[in-house]
Amino acid sequence: MALNSALARLGVTGALYVGPLGTTAPSATAMDAWNAAMKDLGYISDDGVVEGRDEDKEEFTPWQSATPIRSEITKSTQTYQATLWESKFDTISLYYRVGLDDMKQTGTGKDAVVSFVEEGKPARDLRAFGIDVIDGTYHRRIFLPMAEVSERGEVTYKSDTLIGYEVTITAYPGSDGFSALRVYKEGWELPTVPPTP
Repeated sequence: MALNSALARLGVTGALYVGPLGTTAPSATAMDAWNAAMKDLGYISDDGVVEGRDEDKEEFTPWQSATPIRSEITKSTQTYQATLWESKFDTISLYYRVGLDDMKQTGTGKDAVVSFVEEGKPARDLRAFGIDVIDGTYHRRIFLPMAEVSERGEVTYKSDTLIGYEVTITAYPGSDGFSALRVYKEGWELPTVPPTP
């Protein structure tokens, strides 16, 4: 068995981005700058970004056996959870599901006062999301063309705790039919000979 510790990766740092639905996907062949419409959500808690899978499967057991002979995935949901540590337009808008048109501002700079109301059933807030995970010179990227905040955690106001906005983002297939574009620049290559099935 070949072991290679140089291929063990850490999610040392990175960023979580949000942009409007319909934002052009990043390059699949290079780690170019994100589309200008994608906004960096800033500091994230030390838990980082947690990718999750929720899958259901159906098993088929024949009459003649007690052992399934086949299983089929009937649901596969991708989620990404993070706690945002910066209070600014992009994080407040995302957490509270309010757009620029829903907010009012008086004053500017340090004297700016922003307000909005929450009422009734909130509308769906579909957006594009991006994730960068960086370990030195190694880089992986995830682009979600259509996703939304499907769960929101509690906001704690306490003297020894940073105010954070915990969000769980659920990915859906976009207009191109994919729910996630993944790009890796991590020092590994595809096999030159296809592996034997």
